[in-house]
Parts: sequence; C-alpha cells; structure tokens
Amino acid sequence: MRKRQITALILVLVMLTTSVFSMTGCAAPEKENHMETVIFTDSCGREVEIPTEIDEIVPSGDLAQIILYTFDPELFLGFSTALTKVQKQFIDEKYWELPVFGKFYGSGSTVNYEEIIKADPDVIIDMGEFKEGIREDMDKLQADTGIPVLFIQANIDTMDEAYEALGKITGNIERGKTLSTYITDTIEEMEALASVIPESERKRVLYAQGEYATEVNAVGSIHSEILDIIGAVNVAELGELGKDTAKEVSMEQIMLWDPELLILAPDSCYEDIFDDEAWAGITAVKNGDVYEAPLGPYSWIDRPPSVQRILGMQWLGSIIYPEEFSYSIEERAQEFFQLFLHYDISDAELFAIMKNSVRIQ
Repeated sequence: MRKRQITALILVLVMLTTSVFSMTGCAAPEKENHMETVIFTDSCGREVEIPTEIDEIVPSGDLAQIILYTFDPELFLGFSTALTKVQKQFIDEKYWELPVFGKFYGSGSTVNYEEIIKADPDVIIDMGEFKEGIREDMDKLQADTGIPVLFIQANIDTMDEAYEALGKITGNIERGKTLSTYITDTIEEMEALASVIPESERKRVLYAQGEYATEVNAVGSIHSEILDIIGAVNVAELGELGKDTAKEVSMEQIMLWDPELLILAPDSCYEDIFDDEAWAGITAVKNGDVYEAPLGPYSWIDRPPSVQRILGMQWLGSIIYPEEFSYSIEERAQEFFQLFLHYDISDAELFAIMKNSVRIQ
C-alpha cells in the first residue's frame, strides 16, 4: 500500500514539474531561446563571453552613448545622460523617452544598477581612452550586474577601429566598415591638405572656454588634438599642466601668446568678446578671426571628444585655411549628419548652429 502511495506522489510531482517548465518556456524572453555565445577580446585584453546575437545594449557614459547611437540607435536600451534641448533637435523623437541609466564613472557614478539589471541588456559597452585601472573597473561592473561588459578604445587614432569592433559585436559588419572607412578617409584627407602648408605659414590658434575665455586647452590635450591634424599651431604650451583638462590662465599670458585665431567652446563668451577691452589688443580679435565651435547635437570639437570631431576637423580646416581646405563645409556637414546621425539637416538648421562659426565674407 505504501509503495503505491509513493509511486502516485512521484507521478503528481512529475506532472507539476512538467507544467511549470512548459509555462516558463512560453513566458521567457526571446533571447533566452538563443543562448549561443562567443568569446570577444575587448580593448583591455579581457576575454568576455557574449551572446552571438546582440539586440540590446546599454552605454556606460556620454562617449559610448554618442558612438552607439551613431552606429545603430535601434540597439539602444537607454541613455547614460538625459538628452538636452539641443540634442533633441537632431535625435528622433521616438528615442526621447528611453530610460536614463546613468554613468559608470567611479566616485562620480550616477548609475542605477537596479534599473540596468531589470532592463537585462545583452551587453554593456564602455568606450573612450584607455586609462589605468580600466580593466579592473570593467571586471567590477560585470560582477556587480551579472551582465557582460566590454571596453572599446575610441580615441582619435582608434575611432575607425571602434566602429569595426561594433560591427563584429553586433554582426552588422557592413555598417561598421562604412563608418570606419569614412573616418579613415577623412583623417587622411585632412592630414594631406595640412601637409602642404609650410611651417612658416601655419596659423597660431587658441582654443578657449569659460565665462571669460581664459580656460585654455593646451598642447597635448585630447580636447585640442584636432588642431594638430589640420596643421594649426596651438599656442597654449603648458607642458604637462594642461593635458588632462582645461587650464585657467591669465589675460597677460594670452596677450603673450597673441593668437591669430581664437576658437571658443560652445556657450562661452562669443557675444561679448569683441566689446571686452581686455581682448581688444589680441590679433585674432582685432582681425575678427574669432569663431565659436558648432554645437549640434554635440560639440564638434570636444566635451565629449566624440566622433563629431571628424566633422569638427573639417570645419576647423575650412576656417583656418580656407584656400587649402576649399570644400563646402555645409555639404560636408549634411553628409555627416545623414551618415552618422541618421538625420537630414536643413540649410536653416545648419545656419542656426553655425552662425558664429564661419568666416564673414
């Protein structure tokens, strides 16, 4: 009798278990059904196991956000930073309501781990300059979330390779190659045009920001390096002092440098500088060679130093050396916006963001 009771109990348990598995299988998200993985070696040298099919990505910060959006916004699960009014002008409205997950930056981190884990992306991607400790940061983020985390180096020298890496990760090899080729070809073109300018004729330029334009981006800084590519001479020689961030200097120092052209960061003091007596004696101001870096959807020069610098260097070349860089910057901008930002920018929109950024004939 007891043996028959045990047998019946086992049958009931089997039936219940089968029912639970069947229900779970129906409710599971699609990505649970394709658990094939591949090992990807990121720019830290970390071997990370990732799904063979990548459909959903979370960026780690502003730079990753911009690059991933330009690659394929449909892969986007959310932003690291909320979109500004200016950015929304050039980013499709259907993406505005995506969640903001925050940044994964050490002590300045704003990331919401609970929301990231709930969103359950296929992978988290960090992009930017290789820095000491980045490997450990990626390992910790992966351990904290249980989600594969990749670091892809994306500076001016490796931006083309970064897009090719995204092509391999997502399986969209063609898109990665298209964007990579554009970047490589543009940088090579800029360097070739700059190479014919004699050293004695190279323009002395200052790239500044801040309320009084006294925060300068020095030689060797990531924020000013596209000046080198187009053959300009950055007058802000500060040695090691100004390589990490903008450095505050005195007007006396700027007067000693006496730049021939002044490039101002977006939202600085462009509107006031021609009426400021402190700047009146500077050659760039006397000659009217003062330009504000375009902003739309992000800065064309830096902060963050994104892929828009590839457009920014074309703009800089056209205003610093208009005879050598003699293409139409308007046509170049329209091409870039369409290819990278998935946006057909109008002449009126382009005029609005470049009104302080072109030579007055």
